[in-house]
Amino acid sequence: MPFYPWKSMSNFATHLLFSSSCLCFSHAQKQAVLAWAKTLGATNVPSLYGLQKTSANILKLLGNLTEQFTVPSDNTFYLNAISKAIAMDFANPLTYLTMQDYPEDEQGHMSQVYHGQKMLEELPDGLAPPSVCVNHDIYFVNELLQQSSKQYFIPKNFFQAKLGPTSETEVLSLGHKVSWTEVGFAVDPEQIITPVSTFSQTFENISSHPTEVAVGFTG
Repeated sequence: MPFYPWKSMSNFATHLLFSSSCLCFSHAQKQAVLAWAKTLGATNVPSLYGLQKTSANILKLLGNLTEQFTVPSDNTFYLNAISKAIAMDFANPLTYLTMQDYPEDEQGHMSQVYHGQKMLEELPDGLAPPSVCVNHDIYFVNELLQQSSKQYFIPKNFFQAKLGPTSETEVLSLGHKVSWTEVGFAVDPEQIITPVSTFSQTFENISSHPTEVAVGFTG
């Protein structure tokens, strides 16, 4: 069906009108608009009952972001589930294109929330982006990977920044260089910044070569 989950264009257009957050139609006003349309001879005018069923079906499909709470004083509040709203935005092919996946280093300037120092340096590990996708491969923080230079690396977090005054913003990683030795992998305690575009082998790929990872890590 081309208008799924709406049954027709008229059902979609009317539901869109009555769902407007700026107009806020009452039940009586909705009935009046539909009766007025029928009186003028409009075709395929949906019923109010049908529109209500459509709304209920959409909520069932997408979930209701708003939860009702009543406090001991009998006051009623409605809270939106921010996590569900963000998940829906990422799932929407239109809004996803404008989403910012990683905090951005603006060299002290700030125009958006993802430019903030707290997002860049003080974000708890549980809230920071855990992975990055490079050439269809997924790289996770705290996992050993290999770069195109054959150097090993363990990313600790990901962020975006411009490496030059005229360059485009790109995703970078702050993490540790790792060296392979006969007694095990040696992790450099000093952290460095490297472009994620240099990532070439995931930990899963490295693990497929037992002789390479069998040595483990040095103390």
